[in-house]
Amino acid sequence: MFGNPAAERAAIEMTYEDTCTIYRMAEVTGSNKITKAERVPVAENVICSLSSMQIRPSEQTAAQNDIEYTVKLFLGPEINIRPGDQIDVKRFGRVNPASETVLKYESTGQPMIYATHQEVMVKGRDIA
Repeated sequence: MFGNPAAERAAIEMTYEDTCTIYRMAEVTGSNKITKAERVPVAENVICSLSSMQIRPSEQTAAQNDIEYTVKLFLGPEINIRPGDQIDVKRFGRVNPASETVLKYESTGQPMIYATHQEVMVKGRDIA
């Protein structure tokens, strides 16, 4: 397979079990002629896969315990991801479209783009 990016990409994408929607801030003018920044979808139902979770030490406050973690997201090379984009990943959305588990992440930097895929580091936050 090596040397044939199309075959390699097909093999890699066979392992993708999630889907995602990518959102970006854009100026939107409403019916009242007022322009404001809103989060708009730029790509929907993109097949993808999550991997490599790295959890940072939690931060305990008087009210809650905040957890921040970084995950690597794999998806096709043609998808345009920018730092700050919000990415909602539907876990197992490709193999089970009825899945209701949606994880919300934010892109933290420039993706590494290859002929067969791209790798995007995304950040998630949660409360323990």
